[in-house]
Amino acid sequence: MVTRFGIWLGKPGRIWTILALATALRVLWALLVPVHPIADGAAYDAFAREIAAGHGYRFPGDQPTVYWPVGPAALYAAFYMLLGVHGWVVSAVNVVLGVGLVAAIWRIGCLRFDARVGAIAALLAAIWPLWIEYTSFPNGELPSTALMAAAFAARDEPWLPRWARILLSTALLVAAAFMRPTVLPLIVLLPLLDGAWRRPMRAVWQVALALVVAALLIAPWAERNRALFGAPVPVSANFGANLWMGNNPATNGGYMGLPERGPRNEVQRDAYFKEEAKRFIVDHPLTYLKLCLKRVQLSFDRESIGVVWNADSLPRAVQGPLKAVSALYWYLVFAAGLAGVILFLRDDLWRLLDPLFLSAGMFAAVAVLVVGMDRYHMGMMPFIALFGGYAVNAWLTRRAVRAGRVDPANHYQNNSFTPAL
Repeated sequence: MVTRFGIWLGKPGRIWTILALATALRVLWALLVPVHPIADGAAYDAFAREIAAGHGYRFPGDQPTVYWPVGPAALYAAFYMLLGVHGWVVSAVNVVLGVGLVAAIWRIGCLRFDARVGAIAALLAAIWPLWIEYTSFPNGELPSTALMAAAFAARDEPWLPRWARILLSTALLVAAAFMRPTVLPLIVLLPLLDGAWRRPMRAVWQVALALVVAALLIAPWAERNRALFGAPVPVSANFGANLWMGNNPATNGGYMGLPERGPRNEVQRDAYFKEEAKRFIVDHPLTYLKLCLKRVQLSFDRESIGVVWNADSLPRAVQGPLKAVSALYWYLVFAAGLAGVILFLRDDLWRLLDPLFLSAGMFAAVAVLVVGMDRYHMGMMPFIALFGGYAVNAWLTRRAVRAGRVDPANHYQNNSFTPAL
């Protein structure tokens, strides 16, 4: 039965069934769980309402802000203006984003590996509890991850000329960075890793083109911030604050509220807390290392944030079981992803420089080195799904060979590697 399921996954057109499943699960969640945002979701909703009302990106009835990235608020505001300020608008946008994320992961899998790896990775993403739970509140993780995955797919799309791939993938990455600024390094990393050691001059012009496109897209927002706050902030002014949250005398390495001190100007306040955090790290290097280890636990031992941020929408009795299901799925898919990474690197350590591997490592490093929380590993999700699909495909192939359904001399070798086109 398992072997037949593996054969079914490898057949053409299976992605439509998987996308239908992804849609059904998210629509069902949206029908059962109303939108009552809290925490960051409530902030994004409030900002979106201000933008939709024509007041700009500001705290309700107060001053303009640059602390949170503008992308999530702008996204939901656009649909508030089109459809009205309703909870179902948030859910509808998130359903489309969630299904789009699944489709993008499938396309990356097909381009980098084969159709069955793509289908398995898409299926893992389609039924991932955390991403279904994210349907019912405004957030930055879902749009950022969906746009980033689309950028990876566009980067390798064979029917596009190379210059168009750079333009499209960079534009998508900039849009993703406006949702979550941790995406910004990928704007340089992806074109740089595209065969730089074989064709260095091509890498140079690709990086240059990506930087020009990114600068043109970011410049208007940076100029707005320069005019309002005295500094051309590219996306948001909260890196210093996050670094302080994870590195100060009272922290456990995770999120904590900012104290009421420092300059009122958000950019200056961010610089103030960054300097405090840097002094703490320099003065207490062993403590910093211990906090980094603590952040490994905080960032990777659970996936409960989707339930936590739906706390006002879910009956208390179901929250514990939902957290348990989310955590169990996370443990299983993360283990599959780690197995896939081992298989991927086993025959060629140069694959350590592959963008899929390095991008996942970049998101992990931010969570471990800056501030820990389970939602900070969410940017790794497409890569975990892809490497998980890679590992599951290897297991299915071995079963098929043992069952005599596949000729071991001709079957797809799961340790093959398709470089970027």
